[in-house]
Amino acid sequence: MKRTTSIITAIYVAVLIGFIGYGYRLQNHTPAPIIQATVEAPQIRVSAKIPGRVDRIAVREGDSVQPGDVMFTLDSPELKAKRDQALALIAAKTAMKDRAIRGARNEELAMAKDQMLQARTSAELADKSLSRLTNLYNDGLIPEQQLDEAQAKADAAHFALEAARQRYQMAENGTEDELISAAESDLKAAQGALAEVDAALAETEITSNRAGEVTSVLIHEGEISPAGFPVVTLVNLDEAYLRFHVSEDQLTRFNKGQRFRAYLPGLNAEADFTVDFVSALGDYANWQATRPGEYDLKTFEVHARPDAPLANWRAGMSAIITLDDEAV
Repeated sequence: MKRTTSIITAIYVAVLIGFIGYGYRLQNHTPAPIIQATVEAPQIRVSAKIPGRVDRIAVREGDSVQPGDVMFTLDSPELKAKRDQALALIAAKTAMKDRAIRGARNEELAMAKDQMLQARTSAELADKSLSRLTNLYNDGLIPEQQLDEAQAKADAAHFALEAARQRYQMAENGTEDELISAAESDLKAAQGALAEVDAALAETEITSNRAGEVTSVLIHEGEISPAGFPVVTLVNLDEAYLRFHVSEDQLTRFNKGQRFRAYLPGLNAEADFTVDFVSALGDYANWQATRPGEYDLKTFEVHARPDAPLANWRAGMSAIITLDDEAV
């Protein structure tokens, strides 16, 4: 009986010692520290420079697009009306410019000459009448008032002759250079107005300037799109990168140009990355001192890009970086 009790006691002590040893081993074996990173990718918000009603959405969520692909189109009756106005103004200014360069027509030149000859005849008649009345006045046959009226008529006839002569000379010489330059400037201003309207009309067909994948369509066909408001958003996975934060005592492992390995649960695979950005200014403290002699540790943001293209990775995925792993 005593022997059985001794055996049970020995077994119990052995199990207890084993359990205590296993607990001590677990207590001293801490898991390797890890850093969780997130896959980020630049977003492109495609919008129009002008307001208008969305006429057609040319893409759907999930579509892959290339630079130059049409994203959506706008309908703007106001711009079309302005273009018609600009075309009419150009036609009018072109006619004015041609008229200025051509000068007076033959009919207008002949009319000006006839008016000058008519004025000359009137002036000659007024001079003859004045001469006769002067002789009569000298003989005392008419009052001075009648002579003054004849003198005024003669002067007016000479003024009219001079004006007719200048009009004829102007018609014969053609339009002045200043008037031609002014007509040309007016035409250029009208052409500039048309170019402005055409530039605005070109903004009614919005294309992508980057490659990417459509993530959302925010405004649909028939709705009004304000100027500058994004209608389609893209994400460029070709420029995706890892973004994470490390405390300053870990920065030596993540200097710019250093390589490391990370595990991506979404792909169930590991990949090599190279650090290409480390923030120059530390942010919040991820560990604060609580005991004398300790100090706060600031946090720095780090970006890293894959050494080789990764298929099927998406923005928002997680990546696990184990700090005990040696750099690759």
